[in-house]
Amino acid sequence: HRHLFCSHPESAQFTMKYSVKHCTEFDYGMPVISAQQVLRLKPREMFGRQTLLQHDINLSIEGTEIQEIQDYFGNTVHEVRLHTPHKKLRIDSECLVDVIRRDDFMLDLSPTWESVVKAMEVPQSSEHWQAAQFCYPSRHIDVDAARDFSQQFVEPEMPVLRLVLAINQYIHNEFAYTGGVTNVYTEVSEIIAKRIGVCQDFAHVAIATIRALGLPARYVSGYILSQIPGQPTLIGAEASHAWISVFCPKFGWIDFDPTNDLITSEQHITLGWGRDYSDIAPTRGSILGGGTQALKVDVRVRPAA
Repeated sequence: HRHLFCSHPESAQFTMKYSVKHCTEFDYGMPVISAQQVLRLKPREMFGRQTLLQHDINLSIEGTEIQEIQDYFGNTVHEVRLHTPHKKLRIDSECLVDVIRRDDFMLDLSPTWESVVKAMEVPQSSEHWQAAQFCYPSRHIDVDAARDFSQQFVEPEMPVLRLVLAINQYIHNEFAYTGGVTNVYTEVSEIIAKRIGVCQDFAHVAIATIRALGLPARYVSGYILSQIPGQPTLIGAEASHAWISVFCPKFGWIDFDPTNDLITSEQHITLGWGRDYSDIAPTRGSILGGGTQALKVDVRVRPAA
């Protein structure tokens, strides 16, 4: 079975170094008198297989106040205050990141999904308590909407990672990746019914399906390199990407990309995670004035020497 053993032909310590440039431009119909922005554009500094080597963030407006803090989930947040009137705003985030290829592991050695559900119902450790909070509905995750949908994937005593892989593969095979037909407010029930959307939608459906079974799943925001030599071209490059992470007591948090039918490895760069998109939106804010607004986002991920 092609997914029985998650492995790579080369060494597990193979490392990719990436240069990422993320440009966000706001164009307003009328002057903005003042504004506040909350930015989540700095990758996780050091966790698992990822190390942040360098990060810079710059705004085109002079006199900008920027404060760096951490949110509840440990993601880096830049709180920005702009007091200079403007009709255009450009936010440039640039970073250098190292990502190590994931070690090989066998999916079928993961515990049964039923045992993980029981572990989340009565957490016995701080790690389990932290994971259990991702079992419940959140702003964009309507668990009830996915309850019937989730039943097609379960078998008695099925390894939990095998179950998640089946959900991942189904969304990849049966849902059409199409931009411009959904937005951040599109509900899980509509995405399931229409079988269409983008990476954000597919992540929300996967999370709702997994949580409907009583399992913990979180939303991950980041970037991908579209093409690694010898591997298929990936969907979702040249923009922010989204995937999911599932807690498995034996292996910890394992990330799956339903858009590309992958267990993530060195081609994925993690910005941060939360319960759903609302916890980890790259930019969010409020303005005084501005009128109509046009938004343009450009992301460039390149291998770095």
